[in-house]
Amino acid sequence: MPNSDEISDKERLIAHFSTVAIFGAMGAFAVPRVSILTTEFNWILILKFGLLFGLICSVGNILLYYFYFVKSISKKDYLAVENHYHSIGILSRVFYGGFVEEIMFRWGIMSLLLWLLQFISEPVNTISVFIAVGITSILFALVHIPSIKMVSPEPKPAMYIYTNVGNIWVGILTGWAFLKAGILAAIIVHILFHLLWYPIQRRGIHKK
Repeated sequence: MPNSDEISDKERLIAHFSTVAIFGAMGAFAVPRVSILTTEFNWILILKFGLLFGLICSVGNILLYYFYFVKSISKKDYLAVENHYHSIGILSRVFYGGFVEEIMFRWGIMSLLLWLLQFISEPVNTISVFIAVGITSILFALVHIPSIKMVSPEPKPAMYIYTNVGNIWVGILTGWAFLKAGILAAIIVHILFHLLWYPIQRRGIHKK
């Protein structure tokens, strides 16, 4: 498997569009068949849950990052993590995290899980919702684990804990936003997560 540095921008863009196409089709099939999901654009609800959950998501992550994670690792590891984030760039984080990952996990996987769970309980009940949000959030966290090795050859336990807990937290908030107001609300939550954290990260890295 090629190193991420060896992948060209064109190849990365093709991979992103392919991912969106596959999981977009999955969601297009499942969402209309799940009674509790909506494809309507109610901008009041979208902004209400997108902005509210986005703020909660960002504050929760910032507290976890700076009051647990940063205090649990060395300055060298901290700088390595920060440099990794900045090497990705805010536009890539917003586009891939905000759009590609939400189409993949919430629009595609979560809606498909809810559709499948309807065969067990029709209509979808609270337990089915918790199962779908939980499984999707855990999967979302697991796909981020390989990136830890890109930051440090000998990752500290705090890196695994933060990566899993932090991404499960993001998955739960974007999942509930998706349930309440649709995919655009989930995308707004994820975008705000990156946008609100970014200036704080920049300020912190320049102080070191």
